[in-house]
Amino acid sequence: MAPTYDGLASSHLAKQWRGPVVETTERCGARRLLEELAARAQTGDGCAALVLGAPGMGRTSLVHHVQAFARRSGATVLSAVASAAERALPLGVATQLLASHGLTPDEAAKLREVPAAAVDTVHRLVSTAAERSPLVITVDDVHEADDASLACLLYLARRVSSLRVLVVLSGRAGLAQGNHTLMAECVRNPRCRLLRLAPMSLGCTESLLAEQFGAELARQAAPGWQHACGGSPLLLEALLRDRTTTREPAAAPAAAEIAPPPGGEAVRLAVQYVLGELGDDVVRTAQALAVLGAAGPADNVRPLLRHLGVPLGRAEQSVAALEAAGLVEGARYRLDTARAAVLDEMAPDDRALLHLTAARVLRESGAEPGDVARHLMCAGPCAEEWAISALRDAAAQALREHDAEWAATCLRSAYDACGDRRRKAAVHAELAAAEWESDPTAVRHRLAGLLADHSDGQLSHEQGLMLITYLLWLGRPQDADALLADLDAARDRLPEHLRARLDALHIWFAYFYPLLGTRYRSAHTDGETALGQGAGAVDRHVDGAVMLASLLAEGPAPSSVETAEQLLQGVVLHDPPVAPAMAALISLIRAARLDRAAEWCDVLVRDSTRRTATTRAILLAASAILESWLGRFETARRRADQALALLPAPAWGVAIGFPLSAKALACAGLGDVEESAACFRVPVPQEMFQSLPGLHYLQARGRHHLSAGRYHAALGDFYACRDLLSAWRLNTSVFTAWRVYAAETLIELGSPAQAGRLLREELAQPVPGSAWLRAEARRLHDRLAPTPPRASRHAAADRCADAGAGTGATPGAESPATLSRAEQRVARLAADGLVNREIAERLFITPSTVEQHLTRVYQKLGVRGRAALPQALGRDAAVR
Repeated sequence: MAPTYDGLASSHLAKQWRGPVVETTERCGARRLLEELAARAQTGDGCAALVLGAPGMGRTSLVHHVQAFARRSGATVLSAVASAAERALPLGVATQLLASHGLTPDEAAKLREVPAAAVDTVHRLVSTAAERSPLVITVDDVHEADDASLACLLYLARRVSSLRVLVVLSGRAGLAQGNHTLMAECVRNPRCRLLRLAPMSLGCTESLLAEQFGAELARQAAPGWQHACGGSPLLLEALLRDRTTTREPAAAPAAAEIAPPPGGEAVRLAVQYVLGELGDDVVRTAQALAVLGAAGPADNVRPLLRHLGVPLGRAEQSVAALEAAGLVEGARYRLDTARAAVLDEMAPDDRALLHLTAARVLRESGAEPGDVARHLMCAGPCAEEWAISALRDAAAQALREHDAEWAATCLRSAYDACGDRRRKAAVHAELAAAEWESDPTAVRHRLAGLLADHSDGQLSHEQGLMLITYLLWLGRPQDADALLADLDAARDRLPEHLRARLDALHIWFAYFYPLLGTRYRSAHTDGETALGQGAGAVDRHVDGAVMLASLLAEGPAPSSVETAEQLLQGVVLHDPPVAPAMAALISLIRAARLDRAAEWCDVLVRDSTRRTATTRAILLAASAILESWLGRFETARRRADQALALLPAPAWGVAIGFPLSAKALACAGLGDVEESAACFRVPVPQEMFQSLPGLHYLQARGRHHLSAGRYHAALGDFYACRDLLSAWRLNTSVFTAWRVYAAETLIELGSPAQAGRLLREELAQPVPGSAWLRAEARRLHDRLAPTPPRASRHAAADRCADAGAGTGATPGAESPATLSRAEQRVARLAADGLVNREIAERLFITPSTVEQHLTRVYQKLGVRGRAALPQALGRDAAVR
């Protein structure tokens, strides 16, 4: 039974008839209003309604709803859909309507013969039909209707008041600008209601979501979905469909599981439909907004559209149309998928040209260099001077923000596009500087070109100084020396800050390559001049180098620690390059403050997370070295691994000796001989052995040989360290670990006298180095206490036998001399009071191996436990 509507003629509805104003309502409200109009039409109070809405706002679904409602209430429905393809066909829409009411093709043809007469014919046919049954006439996309059909519809709408007819016309929101006749007629007609579909409200969105998720979850999720779809029913439906197709169904989803998806194929199709419904200017605007993306300020939209030929007024209307369709908010796309769909629909050449135009607009408006560069990357090579400059500016900004990879990307694009030789050489040098901060391996391949550019005078003096740094790091000190000579010859023409940088490079050369840089060692030793100007007042590059020069010439001064700490405080605060920090750490090490150097390294490593890969790797390697010297092997190994993970081995150049030596020492200290051996299977440049990292590498390799029982190989490496230190005229406690390790090796080789001499030299050092290493030296020295003569050893054995049950000795037990070298080492440490774990750590073996050695020691010496070992070995019991 059809519903009745006698009570719907309310005063509220009567008031709505008074004026032909455009009423804005969302889809849910429009449904209720059209249902009321359909009910009035059934009582003979006919009327018309023009529904305007942006694409996707539910005009078509609203028309379908009215049709369904009318059929349920017993009315007859006549429907048509206008199309741009049939706009030239007279009465195309009118014949669609009447065909659904029995109009034959022949009758339709006769109507087209005299279009002017069709107005009366259509009105007569509709009036006759309405006498038999209430009519609801719907025309979707009326903005595409042909003129003759439109005349029939307007004629009917003016005479509908006495008929049981509701005419519902649905058109695009921009109809007011596109079809003035239709709008004017509807506005003048008091029986015509004008409705503009607004985006769905939060409540309407929540109601639709409740059908999928239930009321409570819909209430929680509605704000997110509302923002994603912009109140567009089409986009909401597309998001729901994408959610269904991209996740497995769950019986009872939680609140966190019903967030709107990023969008997929359904959203892409919805966007294509919406853009297809809009004009060319709106499509160009959508493309411009998609190219600008989230980074483009809204103020840049108008100038970009002006470049595309869209007038200012149309630009604003086009942005408004996209907002009305729910695609954008504040000139930015609500969904990245929607933006991507717009870009994907563009031809590649058109998209590249639009990116280039966007880059120009952003450059002219003073936008961030990085934003300009991103568009230039998408546009492809552009040799214009403004584009090259924009990419270089973006790279400089990226390096200031420690984003070396993005800087290198910008500069590669600039280098590829640049045609001017001098500018190309400058860009090449800047590219090398950027790659240096992320992967120095890339710079190795550029050295030949950079050296050629320098020889041709194409590089600036500052770029020449950077080239020297690369050459020193990558193991080409002779080339670096030649460049230093060139710059020294031009010294008087250099500005003051570059002269200071040149002096700093002299000092670092002397430190890094002690023999090759001998002639630079004695220069620039007056540290007070620069450092006395106060923190922040000078170049910290120079501060660090002057500090290092003073160490090379005079050794650590009483004020070295304070000066180094002041410099490190400034480094942490002002975030300069890494070289000054390294100089300050070296100063602390030379002053025997390894503990403070390690603490500062912790601070620098912790604060380096946003620095470039090269800087972080250098700081981690320095920390690993310090931790290994302090005996904190787990930390040392971890940080060495982190350093090596940041930069591949070839990128380290000669500096590879630092992280490899730190890791090898740490692994040896932890008893992991195989992992220590792996460090020495990494290829290293031969030039490394002319540099300071090579000294560390030799010392660590000797330590590995020692832990593996290859004593002669170990001693060869330790003596090589001695010879290098002698040739380099370096004799500080920082580099004397080789003495302790060589002494331990000599003990194993049965040369206690030589071992004792080395240990006494180590313990006599005026400035001690690592406390852990010094403790090792004392322990080894104590092991070399005079051994009792043979008669005393026999007496000790007799005393052990007399002790009987007290010691568990077995009569006829063997002499300690019968123990193997490994068993002697374990027995001595056990007699000193060390437990198995400590013995294992000291000898780099496993606790189970210690236990096996002790079992054999007890059997050979004829004792029952470690308490008897001191007497059996002729030593005093250890006190712990």
